[in-house]
Amino acid sequence: MLARPIRTLEDFRDTGRAIHAYCSHYYHCSHDAPLRLEVLAVHVGWSFDFYQGKDYLAGRLRCSRCGWYFPTFALGHAGTRPAFSGTHGAGTVPHSTEQLIDLQRDREANLVNEMPWVGKRKGGRRFGR
Repeated sequence: MLARPIRTLEDFRDTGRAIHAYCSHYYHCSHDAPLRLEVLAVHVGWSFDFYQGKDYLAGRLRCSRCGWYFPTFALGHAGTRPAFSGTHGAGTVPHSTEQLIDLQRDREANLVNEMPWVGKRKGGRRFGR
């Protein structure tokens, strides 16, 4: 017998699951937090289908540190951190703000003398800046 799929906020609450949001402003912010389902339900209702409304929800959620919209989501059990943190940084520990700023400065310093290019070059990069 197949279990009923977990789709709505009510399903997440009843099964002890959590929705974790990660800021997608990768070079400037590494903030993440679990979503408080009871607060979210006040705005969208307990019958909100997370999978159908994920893009809508991402457009409404804003990082409380940097103000960036469109976080990435990871699903897991309440009280435990998910092992996967979205499309970037799977299984990594978030950096402090100071470390992120240092990494961005190093990246910018490395790109100062680089010639602009389009297309494929050594190293396999196929996209322009």
